[in-house]
Amino acid sequence: MVPSRQRRTGALFLLTAILGLAGYFQVAMADDGRVSGIVHMLGYIGVDYPGTVSRGTVIAATEYAEQREFAGRVHTQLNTLPDAPEKVGLLKQAVELDRLIENKAAGNQVVALTDRMRDQLLRAYNVTVTPHQAPDLVRGAKLYEAQCASCHGAQGHGNGPLAKGLNPMPADFHASARQEQRNVYALFYAITLGVQGTAMQSYAQTLKENDRWALAFHVANYLASDESRRAGAALWHSGKFQAQFVGLRSVTSLSPQQATAFGADGPLVLAWLRSQPQLLISKESSLAFSKRLLEESLARYREGKFELAYELAVTSYLEGFELAEVGLSAVAPTLKLDLEREMYGYRNLIKARAPEGKLMLALVHIEAQLNEAQSLLGAASLTPGVAYSSSLVILLREGLEAILLLAVIVAVLVKTGRRDALKYIHIGWLAALALGIATWAAATHVVDISGASRELTEGVTALIAAAILLYVGFWLHNTLQTNRWKAFIETKVQGALDNGTLWSIALVAFIVVYREVFETVLFYQTLWVQAGNGGQHMVLTGLLSAVLALVVLAWLIFKFSVRLPLRLFFAVNSVLLYLLAVVFVGKGVAALQEAGVVPVYNVNFPTIHVLGVYPNVQSLGMQGLLVLAAVVFVSMSRRKNAA
Repeated sequence: MVPSRQRRTGALFLLTAILGLAGYFQVAMADDGRVSGIVHMLGYIGVDYPGTVSRGTVIAATEYAEQREFAGRVHTQLNTLPDAPEKVGLLKQAVELDRLIENKAAGNQVVALTDRMRDQLLRAYNVTVTPHQAPDLVRGAKLYEAQCASCHGAQGHGNGPLAKGLNPMPADFHASARQEQRNVYALFYAITLGVQGTAMQSYAQTLKENDRWALAFHVANYLASDESRRAGAALWHSGKFQAQFVGLRSVTSLSPQQATAFGADGPLVLAWLRSQPQLLISKESSLAFSKRLLEESLARYREGKFELAYELAVTSYLEGFELAEVGLSAVAPTLKLDLEREMYGYRNLIKARAPEGKLMLALVHIEAQLNEAQSLLGAASLTPGVAYSSSLVILLREGLEAILLLAVIVAVLVKTGRRDALKYIHIGWLAALALGIATWAAATHVVDISGASRELTEGVTALIAAAILLYVGFWLHNTLQTNRWKAFIETKVQGALDNGTLWSIALVAFIVVYREVFETVLFYQTLWVQAGNGGQHMVLTGLLSAVLALVVLAWLIFKFSVRLPLRLFFAVNSVLLYLLAVVFVGKGVAALQEAGVVPVYNVNFPTIHVLGVYPNVQSLGMQGLLVLAAVVFVSMSRRKNAA
């Protein structure tokens, strides 16, 4: 049997891997109500505090007491959140917030701090602050009349028939001093969570998310006049402020007061866009979107907003270029690789605070390449041939590692007489397939999963899969080197493959398949649109061709493996698992680099995507360390068994 220490080590490793994965997703999907609740309280403090203190004197004692209570609760609730890099800083800011309120500081200081804390919270815990489609304002008006007018009044003045006797009175959505501090997101979460200490109840269970967003936008529009909106429309259509208001997030997360940072007319444009949110649903191509965000990145860099410039550069890649890279790979693979390298280099220049001139030269080069790519792909749709080849490449590229791994694991179980254990593998990959499809459905209809979140998920799961594969590969090699190995396998393999080992194999099957499924679906979603009506049948043909090729590949691997002599079988499969671990490490690091988490220092080295080989120090360095670890382990194992 496997020595007890080895079994304990394996169990400990498995537990660590599971906890690591769970911890990551806990942070990535931490908005179970706590984060939103904290953001809601910070918004409440930012809006109400300026009216409770004037020149160091409390002018509304009851409201001031509430401010102090909410500030304390913010600190307490922050302590309960999962760990994140920004958490320590947020806790320090919570202490500062409590101090400012206790010392009756000026309102603008408290507002600035609460705004900063809200922005950091939303970024740290990936909280969705936008609807997934343009809200239906006609629907919002009907919901307001049915659900809100009785208290807030038919025109939002807080004077509905049920308002009498309520303490405090319902909000007046025309009150500029208060509403100019509020954004649509804050209104959405007031509708979602309710407002403690008032008659405002939670509508989380009675209204769908899209309805709550529609209602929030309707309420937000009470503040501005039709004249203001007309002025904002003129500014918007003249081209002004279009670089500042990018996507629905810029409308939902900005208050009118914050919009003044773009200029005195910023609130007018915001008022117009609140009434026409469909204008922010981008109709431009992914490459045009990528180019526009790069230009915006340079503009922010010139203003000294280096972190924002870097975020825009990352978004330009993830939400723009990456969505077109599959089609580009089919028609101009060299150009695709050059663009990836140039965009990484541009981000590195931002991180290094390079002179503005260097960024300008890099951007000119990138834009020329993006224009060339746009010309090659065509402005409207892909040709049938490109649609077919792109579809074929997507599934072959994303499914190769998963099919290879599953085939190797199945062969091991069959070769060692453990067909009964195949159910664990089927549980793993079927669960991954189901969860991958569910995640895609959620990304489409429920939550906003950004390109960065996708790459983080892929990167983390790839690294965990690599660690598990390395462990299983070591186990196979150790079995191969065990004295009287043939007798060991024939008599003890039933005990060696105990439930803990089998569940670890099922886990790696789950992780490997899951990390491929979601990204694959998203790539096909983009390709389907790019192909147009004339090429969509070729997308399906390419998909079916790739499925057939993967099935043949799996069959060949399985047949080849099970016919090998037992000792050679174990040796071949342990090497395959080592190689897959190296591949996953390379791809995991690459995914984290695309998400902007890990830096990229390019070197002169070929790119071999199928092997996870990318020409940069970080990726090659991690793969080199893994190879070195395998060599050290094999050498030590042989010396031990030779003794």
